[in-house]
Amino acid sequence: MLVAVGVLGAKRYLRAHQYDDEFSLAAPADYNRAIKREMPLREAREQCGGPLHDNAGQPWPASAGYLHQPTRLPTAGLHRLTLDNQGNDFAVLVKLETPTAPQQLAEVFIPPAGSFEVKINADAEHVMKIKNIKTGCMFRSRPFNLDKQRDWRMPLTLQKDGSLQLQSIGDRQF
Repeated sequence: MLVAVGVLGAKRYLRAHQYDDEFSLAAPADYNRAIKREMPLREAREQCGGPLHDNAGQPWPASAGYLHQPTRLPTAGLHRLTLDNQGNDFAVLVKLETPTAPQQLAEVFIPPAGSFEVKINADAEHVMKIKNIKTGCMFRSRPFNLDKQRDWRMPLTLQKDGSLQLQSIGDRQF
């Protein structure tokens, strides 16, 4: 009798929660939306490596700032680039590099709904790599140049219709 009650209780629980972990099996047109809408957060974490709990053994900073600051900046030709994470509810780790000879120009932590200003050479071509701290998912921008006449504000939206063209990358490429 006790076993029958347990089996009936388990069936009722499974029926009530059968749609909690469902996701679409169709190939997503946009990887970012697939992570957000078609997969449960648990599976997104498994696919992307999970949340980053610390910064190489250190806690994440409370405010936006450099984790690695460039040592040799030219004195002329620098422009301000504001990395704007205000549209996201998760913190990001951003790396700015040169695409031809991968030289890291800056590594920046930006908390949710925050922004940070870096100074970079407007004459060079740049690549931005973004890591979502919440899921561990990593993205890379296409090479881009900045206009030499003004300063830039770049929203870090991880959606197809965002200002940056992003593609997902693996841990080795980050």
